[in-house]
Formats: sequence, C-alpha cells, structure tokens
Amino acid sequence: MIRIAVCDDEVIFVRCLRDMVEALFEKQGMEFQCFVYTSAPELIRAHRKEEFQLLFLDIDMPEMSGMELAAEIRAMNSAAALIFVSSHSDFVFESFQFQPFRFLRKEWLAEELPDAVKAYCENYAKSGQTARLVLDDKRIVTKKLVEVVYFFSIRHHIYLVTLEETAELSAREYTLEKLEEQFSRSGFLRIHKSYLLNYRYVYHIGNDTVELTPHRLKKLPLSHRRSAAVRKRYQNFMRGEDDT
Repeated sequence: MIRIAVCDDEVIFVRCLRDMVEALFEKQGMEFQCFVYTSAPELIRAHRKEEFQLLFLDIDMPEMSGMELAAEIRAMNSAAALIFVSSHSDFVFESFQFQPFRFLRKEWLAEELPDAVKAYCENYAKSGQTARLVLDDKRIVTKKLVEVVYFFSIRHHIYLVTLEETAELSAREYTLEKLEEQFSRSGFLRIHKSYLLNYRYVYHIGNDTVELTPHRLKKLPLSHRRSAAVRKRYQNFMRGEDDT
C-alpha cells in the first residue's frame, strides 16, 4: 500500500491534482491511499503519525512554503519521494537540495504527471528486489537492495553497509567489480575504486565527496575521473531512467 499526500493551498487545484494522481495510479494497477492537505502544518502532523511514501508539494503556500515543508520532512529522516508542483520553474534548482523525485510545472501538468507517476511506480517495484549474499563466515543472508547503503573494499576485504550493520562478505565470492556488474542496473553507482553506493542514499554530490542521507554527516570519496559519469547516472536514476 502506497500512502500518497497531495498538498496545495488552492482547494480546487489540489482536488483536481488528487483526481489525476488517483487515476494514474489506478492505471498502473497499484494499491494506494491518497490524502489531500491544504496547509503544510496539517501535512506535517499527519506525516509524523504515519509516514507517506510519496508527497506532491506546492512550493508557493502561506504559513510555510513547499521548500520549508520539504526541509521538515527530510529532518524526520524520511526517505519519502518528493514531487514539487509549481508555476515558478525558477525554483527547480533550489529544490535540488531536497532530492526531489520530480519537479512538475502546473501549466504542463497533464503532460508531465503521467511520466512522473509511471517512473515512481517502476522505482517502487524495483524497491522490492532482494539479493542473496555470502558472508565471510560462509553464512548466506538475504537483503533488500533498498536497505543496502553501500559496498566498500579495503585491500582484498569486501564489506556490506546497511542502515543497521556492517558485515564482511566472502572474498572468494566477490570483488567490487563483480558487485558493480551485479547491481549497477538496480541503482548502485561506482563513485570510487573502493566504493559502490546506492543512489537512494545520495544527499549531495560535491567536488570530491558524496554526502549521504539520512546520516548527512557521513561522506564518501568521489573519484575525479568518475565524477561526470556518477552525476549523469544519478540524474537518470532520479528520473526513473536506465542508461546501462
């Protein structure tokens, strides 16, 4: 069940957007619930009680803007997908700091919304993918790929990092190159010779580091020669595209 929130202070528009979203999710055959909010504080209270997986946020709202609302949601360590909806396309670059799934223009909503919903549903389906991994002690574990933050290597040792633990993988079974080949199409980026990172945990790509979310103080090195390719593939994954 996908919990969806639609927030806009314009009552007529928010109801129209809700109807469009519901029709598109029904067309995709997805099980969902869609809730409408006309104020940011109201949405925040609801999100604290039970998180939404997908939120459509208007940027220009009284009391609290869509950007401020997004900051509150991200401060909750929420991994929810954010889709900004605005008449002001000049806000698109400012929105990047909140890792939006899409930025939709109200005047082009009928053309852009179907593609956004389709891409989200495809990503949601991929989120159920799992991997069977052999640990260094020969135990076999099954992990959801969305829960794997990154893989890294130290000399000939290969490690798996999730939000809960770090575990050593079997050096007989894996190299970082083999893991890259196996998981590249599932959203993993080779950001450095020693790191293979799940794009879902990228908060910010800098000049020589990648900052992670929800642990924003955590940074991984970014290879200069890989930087352009990493940025391009990250953008493709965010758009729901597959360039491999």
